Amino acid sequence: MEKITFSDLAGYLKQGREIEFVCNGRRYSITNHGGFWNLCDDTDHILLNKLCRFAETEILVSKIAEIIIDNMKLSRIFDEGLYDAEGLYIL
Repeated sequence: MEKITFSDLAGYLKQGREIEFVCNGRRYSITNHGGFWNLCDDTDHILLNKLCRFAETEILVSKIAEIIIDNMKLSRIFDEGLYDAEGLYIL
């Protein structure tokens, strides 16, 4: 898949699409489960953050903009292409 920016990522999430990605060899996902958006560390199968209700997409986008992974904001990881493009899935 081609590289996407944080703005692209936010747009996909607003459409209700789920995201799986790899950063520094670790797998993460932003998915809907039980009516809530969740950020998970899929490498260790850990729920990192219950973000918001599924319909609250504006809240979702504001929360993911502040998420820190490996000492970097998620927005920076995507805008600077610091994730593994081959490990990115938009579901």
